[in-house]
Order: sequence, then structure tokens, then C-alpha cells
Amino acid sequence: MTVAYKIEFLQAWDQAVERGAKTRLLRENSLGHNTVRRWIKARDQGQFTAAMTAAATQIPRSKMDNRDRAELLRLRKENERLKRKVVQAEAAQEILGKAFELLDGITKSSTEELDPKIPPALMSAEQYALWLERNNIS
Repeated sequence: MTVAYKIEFLQAWDQAVERGAKTRLLRENSLGHNTVRRWIKARDQGQFTAAMTAAATQIPRSKMDNRDRAELLRLRKENERLKRKVVQAEAAQEILGKAFELLDGITKSSTEELDPKIPPALMSAEQYALWLERNNIS
């Protein structure tokens, strides 16, 4: 938890004077009494102000120069382009899958018509002759 959060919590703690207000504050922030006691002790010893001063005087991160900004912009554009390409590829894959299912269904239905599942013993003489021809049986 940040020093700012602790200070803000302790300010609310100091203002909680009604019956049960401090307990409610502990429950709302999922904290225990021992934690708050340590924070109060640290605040009284001046540790929070020292930590805040140290954080304020830290050396800021280096700023981006023009080359870095240009590279970042280029990478963002490339990322967007690749995202669009992935969406197109997924749509094409879905279309190809549906086309395959359609063609597979057509193929199965057309082969079923050529070879009826009637047993040869139950076929008419004409059907039996065609069946013999199709199966190259003489």
C-alpha cells in the first residue's frame, strides 16, 4: 500500500469518532487493528513524511526522444494492421470451413444416389443389371 493511501486512511481514522466508525473503516478497507497501530506509530515518528520527500526527489524516468516516439508510432500502426489481418484470416477460415462442409455434403449425397443401399437380392432385374455394370461384375 502506498504512503498516500496510508495517510489518507489515517486521516479518515482520526475523523471516525462515532460509535463503531473505526471498526467499519477497518472492515471497508480489509485491515486489522495491528496494521493501523503500526501506521499510526510510523506517522508519529515522521516516517511517512520522509518517505514522501524521498519519492518526490527521485530522478524522473528518462523521457522518450523523437526516435523512440517514431518507433512507438510505427509499432502501434503495425499492431493495428496485424489485428485487422487476423480478423480477415479468421473470417476467411470460417468461410472455407463452411464451404468444405457444403461440398462434403454434396459429395456424400451424390455418391449415395449412385449406389443405392438396396440389397441385390431385392432389386428388380433392371436395377440388378445396372448394379452389375456399376460394380464391373459380369
